[in-house]
Amino acid sequence: MATPHWIGNDALVAHAFNKDASLMAISINTNNVYILSVPRSSSEKFQLKDILKEHSSLVTGLDWCPISNQIVSCSADRNAYVWKQNQEGKWKPTLVALQMNRAALCVRWSPLGNKFAVGAGSKLISICFFEKEQDWWVPKHIKKQIKSSVTCLDWHPNNLLIACGSTDYRVRVFSAFVKQVDDAEADSSWGAKSPFQTCLYEFYGGHGGWIHSLAFSADGCKLAWVSHDSKVSIADTKAADGNPAVVTSLEHKYLPFASCIWIGPNSILAAGHDCAPIVFNYKGPGGGISEGTQIDTKSASQPTNKLSAMRKFQDIDRMATTDNTGSRLATIHQNSINELRIFKGDRNKAVQTTSIGQDGQLVIWDLVSLSSQISGLSIN
Repeated sequence: MATPHWIGNDALVAHAFNKDASLMAISINTNNVYILSVPRSSSEKFQLKDILKEHSSLVTGLDWCPISNQIVSCSADRNAYVWKQNQEGKWKPTLVALQMNRAALCVRWSPLGNKFAVGAGSKLISICFFEKEQDWWVPKHIKKQIKSSVTCLDWHPNNLLIACGSTDYRVRVFSAFVKQVDDAEADSSWGAKSPFQTCLYEFYGGHGGWIHSLAFSADGCKLAWVSHDSKVSIADTKAADGNPAVVTSLEHKYLPFASCIWIGPNSILAAGHDCAPIVFNYKGPGGGISEGTQIDTKSASQPTNKLSAMRKFQDIDRMATTDNTGSRLATIHQNSINELRIFKGDRNKAVQTTSIGQDGQLVIWDLVSLSSQISGLSIN
């Protein structure tokens, strides 16, 4: 089952949920962060709770730490803010001087919530940690080997490694060990313990496409990414047997994806310019990656004759057309999907996921019910 929600008439850029998924932070193509309450049923709507105003340019990335309940936002204004709720329930910002000369493009909290990483157009990753003595967030830069804008980030479950994708067509895994906040270095399947900004892994797939999104699996042994050359790739360290990770790629039939997440030990969900999420299953280096199954069924997204007058005018305004029926796509999203998130569950077993798009819609996808409705859909 898919439940669509109209958030606004503008593109939805980034979103994140708090620990119990009762609140959502979202960027709606402006310099503000909007806090919305999440509806408990499909008949209810998202309700505006607060507006966080500090950034001077477009908010490009958001993440919500489940441990500290703090929100981190980054923007094209080259800054980041950490938002903390006080006893009165008001969100108070702390400016993080990232010390970069280009736009901040993406941000992610570490699994333990004691660090966050920001990717930027200035060819670097800023790893930020809180220094109690000075009462501020301190940035440390990873610059080695990165030749272009960092477009996506994800933390390894061990809290010590960070993966990044960039517009130099490369995927890299770096050590993000910070002695001020991390207890001890540790070996991983990606390499032996290493000092800060050591590059443990690098993959170059040729001048085919920028890396749009990447994600570690729940056990941290696999790294999946999607690129602009319409490929899904997975690097597997378990299959490497001590050697560099084995990479399996699938050149799929869809338009390029903009986001990907793990929804099972061997299943990833990807979405982008085809306006519908697709499930891919990894069968190991020998078995490859499945061709993909679309979870957006046409019957669930056909327009009805019961559209309200307001909804019709919104469709006309959004799609710049006087005809809001004949020009509709056979998918719920009517424009590109920008980002996917897990709504309920985790990377090992996602129950519900969300997608946000250029059409101003947020859709909640119930993977359990969809698995029983769609023939050939398998999540494992």
